[in-house]
Amino acid sequence: MTTIHETPAAAVECSGVCLRMKKKTVLDNVSFQIPQGSLTGLLGPNGAGKSSLLRIIAGLAPADSGTVRLFGKPAGVGRLGELSLLPDRGSLPGWLTVRQWLGFARDIYPDWEEAKAQELQRQLSVSGDALISAMSRGEEARLQLLTCLARKAPLVLLDEPFTGIDMISREAISSVVVGELADGERTVLVATHDIREMELLFDRLILLGGGIIRGVEEVEQLRLAGKSVESRYREVFA
Repeated sequence: MTTIHETPAAAVECSGVCLRMKKKTVLDNVSFQIPQGSLTGLLGPNGAGKSSLLRIIAGLAPADSGTVRLFGKPAGVGRLGELSLLPDRGSLPGWLTVRQWLGFARDIYPDWEEAKAQELQRQLSVSGDALISAMSRGEEARLQLLTCLARKAPLVLLDEPFTGIDMISREAISSVVVGELADGERTVLVATHDIREMELLFDRLILLGGGIIRGVEEVEQLRLAGKSVESRYREVFA
């Protein structure tokens, strides 16, 4: 008897996604797939439409047309429990200490893993006594990532996680993100225009410029062709 192995559904599948805001085309017929267990870079300059696309994928904003599917099913607010979003320029309640915030997060996220949160707190060097309003941008970025990754959600969306933060924080964030992929159970999509920390870690690239897909690349294929992520980025956007 022959056993048929079904190919798992893509973690994210966008098909013909279009968005207009104030008569401006933000996204124009955006289509791509992201396989489960991969680390994908959504790369493009500021204003390319990356944040808008992540919000549509997360189900926080509607597209004008097109479809988005997560793990084979339509995206939307009903799927928020299956993804964890680190927003660009997100802000945490400054009047709380880190310990108070993490206690609050534990109560509001049904999929919160307390042991994981404690391990991430150690890995990211986040002090429980720190007042959030007194934290540097890098420290708050590490706390936001901790909050994002302490959940069991199989899809992680990171929007510009490196913007304006120090080198030590950048290294800590990239190291932790890679560790999350070790068991193949998570899929990570990182939207960024700054590829320095992640260039060697991406499995695939989605190049987005002016709301249009400029290319979908397998990083291994680029390397076999003698190119790097940075050289390909410059080729497309310079």
